[in-house]
Amino acid sequence: MKESSTGLVVITTALITSKGRLLVAQRPPLKKFGLLWQFPGGKVEPGEGFEESLVREIREELCLDIRVRSLFKTISRREPGFEVDLHAYWCEICGGSLCLREHVALKWVTMSELKGMEFTKADRLLMPFLEKLAEFP
Repeated sequence: MKESSTGLVVITTALITSKGRLLVAQRPPLKKFGLLWQFPGGKVEPGEGFEESLVREIREELCLDIRVRSLFKTISRREPGFEVDLHAYWCEICGGSLCLREHVALKWVTMSELKGMEFTKADRLLMPFLEKLAEFP
């Protein structure tokens, strides 16, 4: 996650669905938040738009081309040691071949499986909103 000069981290996240399941990725063990699960995505670089950042991150990390469909939720959280703006978008795969360049594992999970997984603090912010859905679009 990229930190601004104020400590604020701006993240875009791809909510990629297929057959009622959501794609989640496990972070490498030696990186910050090692072995925790997350929704694929990453830092917004200076001068980048949110959707542009998301398309780049997914291509770099998963070798996939995605189409950003719609914004699901923007969450801002400020507390000591944790300042984040998280922009989560519904996305669909439109090309490429899935690979793991950054993560150690990927899973397609149902809502019930999602609830039992250990996620990064930023991604956990999305859980109450995802839990309100009857199913993934």
